[in-house]
Amino acid sequence: MESSFTPTEELLNARVEQQDSHESPIPYQEILLTRLCMHVHGKLLETRNNMLRSQGINETLFMALMILDTKDSRSIQPSELSAALGSSRTNATRIADELEKNGWIERKESHNDRRCLHLHLTEKGTEFLNGLLPPQHSALIDIWSVLDADEKQQLNTLMRKLLTKLDTIKD
Repeated sequence: MESSFTPTEELLNARVEQQDSHESPIPYQEILLTRLCMHVHGKLLETRNNMLRSQGINETLFMALMILDTKDSRSIQPSELSAALGSSRTNATRIADELEKNGWIERKESHNDRRCLHLHLTEKGTEFLNGLLPPQHSALIDIWSVLDADEKQQLNTLMRKLLTKLDTIKD
């Protein structure tokens, strides 16, 4: 079946065919799975960003809002946001700037320590997020509807197994 991954797979197959019989064989399946995971990740991100863009936001800003929304206080320090997003503090500052520009967060000084700054989800941010979630949930259900419940569980198990291995690899 043709897919957006077909050209990559064809190139890999051509590489296998070109390989000299004296060379050690390439780890075909491992390369294929790596490239497929990267391709699927890219397509998921592209699809998700397109869905979010139609609602005036991107994945990073969406995740930042979700992180704030999950906190009981609807508030977080910029360093915590940076860690939760897996981004630099400089990038977290840019994200906070964008969220603040849209009126979705406010920067507030800590009551206990004026040097400490908190990012606080505003009512406008909460309302925006509440309007954003139902169509996002519907879109995600549609994307994953290609897999039945058992396949989803199997994929979850396999992805976590691979992630555990990746987490043990040192830079």
